[in-house]
Amino acid sequence: MPMTPPDCARWFTPGMVVATEGRRDVAFEVRELGEIGLPTGRLVACDPIVHLCDDDERPEPFAAEVPPGRYRVQIARASFTYPYDHTVNAAARLLVRDAPVVRWEPAPVAGGTAPEDGSSGYGVDAGLGCFLDAAAHHSFPGTDDEKGVIWEVLDGPGSPDAFLAEGENGHTIAVFSSGWGDGLYATWVGYDADGGPACFVTDFQPFRFAGLR
Repeated sequence: MPMTPPDCARWFTPGMVVATEGRRDVAFEVRELGEIGLPTGRLVACDPIVHLCDDDERPEPFAAEVPPGRYRVQIARASFTYPYDHTVNAAARLLVRDAPVVRWEPAPVAGGTAPEDGSSGYGVDAGLGCFLDAAAHHSFPGTDDEKGVIWEVLDGPGSPDAFLAEGENGHTIAVFSSGWGDGLYATWVGYDADGGPACFVTDFQPFRFAGLR
């Protein structure tokens, strides 16, 4: 079954309301999380609790690279009244440039091949996803042992569903809860008319896991 890109044109439009089956409306809001640094221009998306610090679990960066720099991260949040009165993170987006997306492609990792079906993505076992630079893998020590700066935020007041954290050597990370929870989530590259990456989006499939269309 071919993969379907996230509906970013609507999900990342503040105040958008999307009708689903049974005329149940889902309201979207956009949260500006801030900027993270990509000093190598190689983006990684993964479950930070499972993958950070452990070389055996080290994820590969995406094949599509961007100029080294700092990039905005946004969260599209979807508010459901059915089947639960609940708000979840529908998608996370890293903006490379302010340009319209003319095509979407699943994001293969470096040295990998483009995925063709819904089996592609990164596995989430701790209810979290993240964006960070490939060079930052060891910059958040203790994450795999429930210690360090990420856990300080997670265990602190408020239990935020998305936040930025700074690790060693000035590396930064954007961490966000993964929709309705654990699963396999694909990241997409949106390309502009010049053929360069305009954004990366991790789709947390909010309608699928809510049992809606």
